Amino acid sequence: MAGICVSICLHPMDTIKTIIQSCHADRKSFYYIGRLVISERGIMGLYRGILSNIASSAPISALYTFTYEFVKGALHLLLHTEYQSLAHCIAGGSASVATSFIFTPSERIKQQMQVHSHYKKCWDACICIIKNGGLPSLYVGWGAVLCRNVPHSIIKFYTYETLKQLVSSPVKFDLQNNTVMTLVCGGLSGSMAALFTTPFDVVKTRMQTQVPGSNQYGGVLDSLKKIIKHEGLAGLYRGLTPRLAMYVTQGALFFTSYESFKKLLSLDVRQLAAQRTHQK
Repeated sequence: MAGICVSICLHPMDTIKTIIQSCHADRKSFYYIGRLVISERGIMGLYRGILSNIASSAPISALYTFTYEFVKGALHLLLHTEYQSLAHCIAGGSASVATSFIFTPSERIKQQMQVHSHYKKCWDACICIIKNGGLPSLYVGWGAVLCRNVPHSIIKFYTYETLKQLVSSPVKFDLQNNTVMTLVCGGLSGSMAALFTTPFDVVKTRMQTQVPGSNQYGGVLDSLKKIIKHEGLAGLYRGLTPRLAMYVTQGALFFTSYESFKKLLSLDVRQLAAQRTHQK
């Protein structure tokens, strides 16, 4: 539920970011693109593709959390204490690979809706994509998704776990302060991950927003070369400002929900164990 709420709140910013990144023309400001979208499509133009995002949000969040905790738990049993940070990195990367099979087609449909105004519904975009390239065309940009999401998860979780240890080691916090520190650590880790992975986010956007059936951007390396050739290195950082703003918010809310879910799950396990002990 938290993931869906975050998706709804941040979708307008994501739409503007996607349009900025897909544009080959001169750079336009976040404010300019926002006004342009509203003037041409109305306020709901900022929410195009939201249904694809909402439909995939819950299964992606559930699969991500499950994979991360499962892999991290398994590695903690195998690795010594000094290598625990490696467990967080591998777990985060594994979770991104697992969710990419759901995320990629969902993102492809969403970004087609955000950039191309001739689609009326997400279903229309999905049909058009399949019609022009078959089912595999829903996975255009999958390599770019992995190049972005795997390091993003590694950086995000490593930064978060490191910050959490630095902050919580010297002093014990009460519940309210713990929540504040989770928000701060989560926001910082999200922005750090966004900063380093923006070039692959631009590549992903270019690949997924091209007209279905087009081969203008053939792959990750081809896209990188073409963007740098025609737009310079600055072209790989289009949409950085809205992306940083998005991931500060997303990181803060994600880790707050993540910690709450872990506490709830831990409480349920303890209660179940207590009930079994009592029955004996």
